[in-house]
Amino acid sequence: MTLDRISRWRRWAGIAGSIFCFLSLLAVIDALVARFKQPPSLFQVLPGTNLDIQGPLREAADMPQKLSFQCDSREIRIDFEGVQKGYWMGGYLWRGRLVVGSETRPGLYSLKVLGPGKAATPPFQIQVFGDPETYRRNLPSLIQRNSGVAPWLAAVFAFMPAIGFFGLVFLLSQKIDSLLAREGKAEIYRARQTELGIEISFGLGRDQGLEEGTRLNLFDEKGQSLGTVEVRTVTAGDAMALAAEGQGVRPGYWLAKIS
Repeated sequence: MTLDRISRWRRWAGIAGSIFCFLSLLAVIDALVARFKQPPSLFQVLPGTNLDIQGPLREAADMPQKLSFQCDSREIRIDFEGVQKGYWMGGYLWRGRLVVGSETRPGLYSLKVLGPGKAATPPFQIQVFGDPETYRRNLPSLIQRNSGVAPWLAAVFAFMPAIGFFGLVFLLSQKIDSLLAREGKAEIYRARQTELGIEISFGLGRDQGLEEGTRLNLFDEKGQSLGTVEVRTVTAGDAMALAAEGQGVRPGYWLAKIS
């Protein structure tokens, strides 16, 4: 396999990874926007839905059996499962299951939870839709409206191939470094501005015959010569050299031993 072919594969893998990262970011933004567009007290459901629900209490309660609720639909209820102290703000929290009967008619319903002393909490709004298509069209998430996939799940699905493509970029970079080293060449993987010039790091070292003071030819990504640089520090498999400001060095440029 030639160096040019591996370089092309690495470039396309990097582009693909960037695209999937961008798609994952868009999905995260969509999820956050949807969260802020819909108040936390509003639940959009279909008849026959059961889902976990919780909320604060205005008075102390030691067991869920002391709680009750009021709703303007007999088909909607809460099955209380427990009461606990709030983690951050103190007070008490209740938790349970919101049960929407299969015969519930479409509409907007109000539901209040009552404590032991019948003190009511802020009401929940239960928006019931008559069919899945109407339900989907009214979801706050753009992704979920058009695909039926939750935006957080879409973000995960998009990020997983991005990890794979960037892993491929890393493996191909290792292969490129190996092929270049055999020819006495190396790709610059880091360029850092200093007071003395541009400090560049690359994968050639003592194992490839370099020493401090060794001069190397410098080339850009298109193979055009940019002059030479001098090795300042060297280890077994890596080295650092200093390039002049005018050479405009950046990662992706490469070096070659002078014949």
